[in-house]
Amino acid sequence: SVGDLQCFPALAALPEVPDCVVVAVGKDGVEAVARDCASLGVGGLVVYASGYAEVADASGAAAQEQLARIGRDAEMRIVGPNCAGIAAHSGGARAAFAEFRTAIPPGAKAIGLVSQSGALGLSLSQAVAHGAAISHVLSCGNSCDVDVADYVAYLAADAECRAIALVFEGVADAGRLAVAARSAAAAGKSVVACKLASSPAGAAASRFHTATPAGTPEDFRALCAGTGIVALDRVETLIETAAFFAKLPAAAARTAGVGVISASGGTAILAADAAARHGVALPQPAEGTERALRGALPGFAAVRNPCDVTAQAAAQPDMMVACAHAMLADTRIGALVVPWGRTIQGDVLARLGAAGKDAGKPVCIVWMSQWLEGHGAADAMADPGIALFRSMDSCFAALAAWHGRGAA
Repeated sequence: SVGDLQCFPALAALPEVPDCVVVAVGKDGVEAVARDCASLGVGGLVVYASGYAEVADASGAAAQEQLARIGRDAEMRIVGPNCAGIAAHSGGARAAFAEFRTAIPPGAKAIGLVSQSGALGLSLSQAVAHGAAISHVLSCGNSCDVDVADYVAYLAADAECRAIALVFEGVADAGRLAVAARSAAAAGKSVVACKLASSPAGAAASRFHTATPAGTPEDFRALCAGTGIVALDRVETLIETAAFFAKLPAAAARTAGVGVISASGGTAILAADAAARHGVALPQPAEGTERALRGALPGFAAVRNPCDVTAQAAAQPDMMVACAHAMLADTRIGALVVPWGRTIQGDVLARLGAAGKDAGKPVCIVWMSQWLEGHGAADAMADPGIALFRSMDSCFAALAAWHGRGAA
């Protein structure tokens, strides 16, 4: 025994056949364990060991093919080899040697994270420390059997997951990933993907990491165009972009116009520039909206879009909330962007999120402060009615992607 846990000398001595076996032995011992599992009728394996197809030695590829054959013959699914494992909050399953923190608060609009790389998946999953809601962390390593397409298809049907964040090097069969992405779209879930190995140097490095076919950037663009996958160039924006799509109101109309309210003239200008770069329209307020803004703002404020509500909003937070309601009520505006250059006190965030919920439109906070974890940052990330972004570009890129999907 280990503490209060009873132990058994062999798999055959267990009182029932396990659905999943974590194979935490070195490569030389994996095949024997896999054969024992196959003979018992085990449902699936998670294999951590490395030294398979990712090494230059041909024997590694042969060993991986042999492991895959054992699984196929027994109809026993295999995650790995050369993987960090999985964590699935919805089922309470943690079969990983990495410390994937996946607990999500009730009512959270969580994302499922799929990462071919275990270490990268661990790094991204640590976003829960600043408020992100992540329902699953699923890594697959060399993907001798289960691959990212299987994970996307699984998450498409999982009730805890509202959007899927995918970071991967390649797949053996892009058609299967396309089918999985379409299943997610049919379930109302966006797939936001960052494709690694987009350069010749990256593809060469991938050969010695998971040995999966990297494909070409053109292949990836075609896959995204045909399935609605939201493609990202930078992994740094993966979690916040996926969270944006997870938090979109269910019935939100993709009205192309975006409203901006800011307590800083400088960040208002940055927002206008970013909107122009990404082709996002900033329509000027309708007559009724303009009247409402003028009624809420001091005479020296810029009553337009972007709307500079001035630093007076720091002393009078009701002013910011009133302007948010006015902008969100405008039929030309389908989303609201609020750049924030200082820490947030009080209940302003919650009131902004509630305003978006009432209007059925997304509210995006762009955290401009270099105090990255300043007061309010984690609250904004955790709020189910607010999408938090760390840069103006990533915010408007997400909005442009949303609008583009609506046009398609």
